[in-house]
Amino acid sequence: MSREVSKQGARPSSSRAPGKGAEKAQATRTAIVEAAAELFAEKGYVETSMRDISRRASLTTGAVYGHFRNKADLLAEAINARIVEEFGPEPAEPPDQQGIRTGLADLARRFPRRRQFRALLVQGAAAAQTDPETCERLRNEQLAHLRPWIKGYEGERDVLEIDPAVDVEAAVLFTWAAEIGLGILEVLDITPSPQGWADAYDRLLRGLKLPPEQPASAAAEPKPKTVRQDQPAKAKSRSAKT
Repeated sequence: MSREVSKQGARPSSSRAPGKGAEKAQATRTAIVEAAAELFAEKGYVETSMRDISRRASLTTGAVYGHFRNKADLLAEAINARIVEEFGPEPAEPPDQQGIRTGLADLARRFPRRRQFRALLVQGAAAAQTDPETCERLRNEQLAHLRPWIKGYEGERDVLEIDPAVDVEAAVLFTWAAEIGLGILEVLDITPSPQGWADAYDRLLRGLKLPPEQPASAAAEPKPKTVRQDQPAKAKSRSAKT
């Protein structure tokens, strides 16, 4: 009995097997996501089937379904992977005004490398119009990434010298909408220069420091006339002559 236990103890530890298995599973999952991202961007979400994805990844359809329930699940995962790759899991706290300006300008300047990512966002938006499940999944994924950005800017409002009247949530959504909108323009083969796009972002950030303008009605309202101090004296002089 003891000899048998001894022999069993001499065997390689089985604890390594799950590690290798997990690595293999993760590699397979990554390959599926990459294949799906490529096809969604090339052919479109609607025109791409799970069979197409399995072929591109050199896997069986069953293997794909073993990792993902459906195309909506895959699309959300592909977009999520690109967001993390480009922007990180969550934004780092900006150390100062100059630091965040430099970081945003760099992100804006590197927009050409995110073309596939924007194509995925455009495809996701189109699919969400007719598929409630896709809409719900993509909405949750997008909010999960946007909320930390909004919270980060709110927390650094004083450091970044953002005017108290600025709606930080609206400002963050504005920049995100610009990224998605650029994806639509790229479909039409319309793109700005990297430097020009970076300059536009920089100007936007500097604009967050400005106070709101007065309403047009207030600006057009005539100012009350002020009575000069010498007017009473002149009036008295005229009355004395008469």
